[in-house]
Amino acid sequence: MEDIRTSNHDLVARVATLELLIADLIDLLWAVDPQAMERLARDANQDLAIQHNRTPLPAGEHQRMRLMAVLQDRSRKLAHRRGKQGAAA
Repeated sequence: MEDIRTSNHDLVARVATLELLIADLIDLLWAVDPQAMERLARDANQDLAIQHNRTPLPAGEHQRMRLMAVLQDRSRKLAHRRGKQGAAA
């Protein structure tokens, strides 16, 4: 039982580390090429809107909810953090 708790703790730590690395990478990409990141952010918002407006199939509702969560997270992460950019300038 202790091994399971340790491995779950290790997994949570690794996922958190990856999320921080991704956030740092996104911030760097905004600094390097804001126009490309604007396009990616627009694409992410468009994908989210398309998925949101689809007529759901009753058998796949839980997959649809998982996909919506992933698309919302992608859109949120790619959103331009104007306050942060302004503070760095």
